[in-house]
Amino acid sequence: RDGDFSEARVARLSDLSREDGRTLAKAWQAFPEATREAIVRRIDDLSEERIDVNFRRALRVALDDPSATVRQLAVSALWEEDSTDLLGRFEDLLTQDPSEDVRAQAAAALEPYVARAAEGELEPEEVDRLRDLLLTATSPNEPLVVQRRSLEALGPLGNDPQVRDLIAEFYASDEQALRCSAIYAMGRSLQSEWMPDILSELENDEAELRYEAARAAGAMGSQDALPGLLSAARDEDAEVRHAAIAAIGQIGGRGGARALERLADDADESDLELIESTLEDVNSLLDPFSSA
Repeated sequence: RDGDFSEARVARLSDLSREDGRTLAKAWQAFPEATREAIVRRIDDLSEERIDVNFRRALRVALDDPSATVRQLAVSALWEEDSTDLLGRFEDLLTQDPSEDVRAQAAAALEPYVARAAEGELEPEEVDRLRDLLLTATSPNEPLVVQRRSLEALGPLGNDPQVRDLIAEFYASDEQALRCSAIYAMGRSLQSEWMPDILSELENDEAELRYEAARAAGAMGSQDALPGLLSAARDEDAEVRHAAIAAIGQIGGRGGARALERLADDADESDLELIESTLEDVNSLLDPFSSA
């Protein structure tokens, strides 16, 4: 019944003790698969809506679910996690899970750990293991979706020569999906050498590549990208426009604020709310003591 997955009921799975986690693990398999899937979906929704909930223990139970869909949803719901105790679990899922969708989701879940590695926050042996696992998972023998998510996850280590070469290799591919992942990784690498390619892709004929280029330009955070993003924020494709608006907000500063003000002057009604809320965020960082 719908009521079984009400916010109040599912929220009771937040902040479980170790003992509660063991109790849930014993009871979990008795639930029908559709129920287990619905619970994890609801947990994911609540995690996005509320900051006062922590479903880590409940989701760890779901990582062992016999259903690949439930395992994939559980990994996805843990997307903000970068605690070291989950690192090995995600690595195991990447290398051993029978489902390519779960493996791809696990690769994506490893990106926050790669970001920590790039900041020097992981032990050297952890960094080496993580890097090597993801490099192996980009092999052409792997399913395309696993290759893509693994390269994307490696992005923050983009100053590593092997990762840099791999980004270049994927970018030169005839496979558009691999090129999209290469552009994403360029942005996450924060390596200025990729900036000309990212700016060039803002004018690609393919909307999917323009979208990834807009996101990458925002991740790079360079004011040099603002003219190209201003143009992309008027793209015929709504997803490209919205990615470009968000990217301008990420870059921020006086230049970002001016670009958003220009957009607001002649924007479609459908985009105006996003532009105004993004501009408000930029202005609040420029003047944190403003009454707005």
